[in-house]
Amino acid sequence: MAFRKLVGSYKDYTLSTHVIEAGYLAVDVDTGSLRIGDGVTAGGTEVGGGSANSLGDLSAIGSTLSAPSNADMTLQTSGTGSVIVNDTFQIGSGAGVTTILDEDSFSTNSDTALATQQSIKAYVDAHISDTHVGDLSVSGSTIAAPSNADLTLTSSNGNVVVEGIRIAGTTLSTEDSSPGIEIAGNLIPSQNGVFQLGSSTRRWQTVYVAAETIDLGGATISSDGSGELTIAATGATLPTGSKVGINGISLTGATTGTAIRPVQTVDIFLNDGSSTLSDAQLLASTAPLTLEFNATVEDVPVYTGAGQAFTLANGTELAASGASGITLFQF
Repeated sequence: MAFRKLVGSYKDYTLSTHVIEAGYLAVDVDTGSLRIGDGVTAGGTEVGGGSANSLGDLSAIGSTLSAPSNADMTLQTSGTGSVIVNDTFQIGSGAGVTTILDEDSFSTNSDTALATQQSIKAYVDAHISDTHVGDLSVSGSTIAAPSNADLTLTSSNGNVVVEGIRIAGTTLSTEDSSPGIEIAGNLIPSQNGVFQLGSSTRRWQTVYVAAETIDLGGATISSDGSGELTIAATGATLPTGSKVGINGISLTGATTGTAIRPVQTVDIFLNDGSSTLSDAQLLASTAPLTLEFNATVEDVPVYTGAGQAFTLANGTELAASGASGITLFQF
């Protein structure tokens, strides 16, 4: 290997402007730095000594190794070797790092250790089923609120859509082309006799129910599907004037004896002269007495057709048999 033997000589030049011959070394007597010349660069290139030492493009000042301005600093080993930092590694003013751990459980819980990619992935995979978002916990496909707390879903000027059901305030509707919302179970109010199905201004168009029964306050209405309705218990109470088709419904008596006979009811109004009501007002009021007249004129003595007794002046009861003649009216 060729070499150059150095011979010292003192030159009273300004080093920063003097071009050092190629291959010659010069010592800056002011700073103590060692510089090598290339025959072109004024002052040569600093290679050591003084307060700043150079290693290639790098400069070393005290314990600081610096790359040139805006240049990368690369630490590279030869072959399979590793770059080993035997003390704390720190970036800027951040926390110091002393090691990198491959620990799936993160049990060390160190504030000076980094984790490997593999250990981070293993930890996330193991805990992804137990994720918390605010107060909510997410486990698999389940989102749960804290104990006894409400779970509130609020959109920003939009709607909440859950599996094709759109929730807009208090309105439920279908998001897709489904004809309606299906309920797989009983629809039961939280209180008895409190809530309504529909309202006086918003009524259901058609109610489709099975053939079994409709329960109205304990009374049931059922059908066999042929159009015939069956009303449970003692039947239905219809208002006066009800019809079957265009025909009026005949009334029967209210007592046991008259229940099998058609009757005509007549309201009796009383006025002893002390009332200030007009006749129209009196007739519009509730009658204090209602009499039942036979709806048919029969050759039957008074009262006897109803199974009741009518005592004559001589103390005998009027008999149903043996009477003859035309009956004008019957009670």
